[in-house]
Amino acid sequence: MKFTAAILALAAATLSLASNDPGDCSTASKKKTGSDFKLTEQADNANVASLSKIFTAAGKKVSVADVFNDGNHQMTTDSSGRKLWQHTSDFNDEDTTKWVPQGITSTADALDAGTYEGINGWIVSWHRDDDQSVRVTFVNRAHDTYRHALLVYPHAADNFREVPVHAGGIMWYGTTLWVLDTYNGIRVFDLTNIWQVGSGDDVGKVSSGVYSAAGYKYVIPQIRWYKWSSSFKFRHSYMALDRTTTPDSLIVGEYQTSTSDPIRLVRYELDYTTRRLKTDSNGVSKAVWAYCVDIERMQGAVSANGKFYLSRSNGASKGDLWAWVPGGAAKKNAGFYPKSPEDLSYDKRNGGRLYTVTEAEGVRYIINSPVSSVSF
Repeated sequence: MKFTAAILALAAATLSLASNDPGDCSTASKKKTGSDFKLTEQADNANVASLSKIFTAAGKKVSVADVFNDGNHQMTTDSSGRKLWQHTSDFNDEDTTKWVPQGITSTADALDAGTYEGINGWIVSWHRDDDQSVRVTFVNRAHDTYRHALLVYPHAADNFREVPVHAGGIMWYGTTLWVLDTYNGIRVFDLTNIWQVGSGDDVGKVSSGVYSAAGYKYVIPQIRWYKWSSSFKFRHSYMALDRTTTPDSLIVGEYQTSTSDPIRLVRYELDYTTRRLKTDSNGVSKAVWAYCVDIERMQGAVSANGKFYLSRSNGASKGDLWAWVPGGAAKKNAGFYPKSPEDLSYDKRNGGRLYTVTEAEGVRYIINSPVSSVSF
């Protein structure tokens, strides 16, 4: 009997360990231990300060509002109210195969007031087809104009290079722009240091005091990195800010094509006074919540007021929006979006709005939907 009891106790302990495995989503309970999911804050990039001095001395340091007000491309609006990128004979963002839109955030993420330096706008991330460069687009909603800027990594005191990530999700928080690096964590860019550069196809320093960025007028430097530091893999596919929690928090989730792979959402707490993740004395940020969500092909997730909104792509068919309150079943709003919806962002203004961007060539939109149109 004692032997049997020992075996049963061992089996129970083994099952308990298995259920707590952060990579196992096949268990009955979908809750995971949040603290298993860790990001470690790396030291700020000292090269940003030295480069800032160079551009400030040259009168080439500009503000966020300067970029929004310097739009050189025009969006149009279709009969459904969806915003389309410029698609003219001399410039076509709707059909380009070189760049693909991925993430979306807005001035409502940046500041609770909803505007930033007097601007009401969106920022959209695009990855290059080889995942070796990222551009972000400043969309001025007052004029439906936009301008692309290049994200850069300052690798020397007087030089920078492209950022080779997929940028599947982004978040604007105060003076920082957060961009996902799929298996490596989150990169953070400094919106107090936007630099105007010269023309030219190269990226970085051309000669003393002369810089270019693959034809883009502005660059935004990476200031820090939150390095994925858990022992298991996590696919950082999309992200969104939640200002309705106390403190503010960040949702990050995974894209997978099959539920045989883990599909998890995690939440990290933010410090609004520093615009950083809350960390311990070792600079480690541990998630405060984690959950397996067995919905394949999720492309975006945002939470607000205790509710989750989850976008899903369906190949050539229309995309779905899943509505979910933890503790209950998720409800599918089938065909809510055109094909290929991506990242999501929430805006509390005007009764609550959901923003997304679609990636498919020829049907690339920014979509602004009322949350009241979502069925729970």
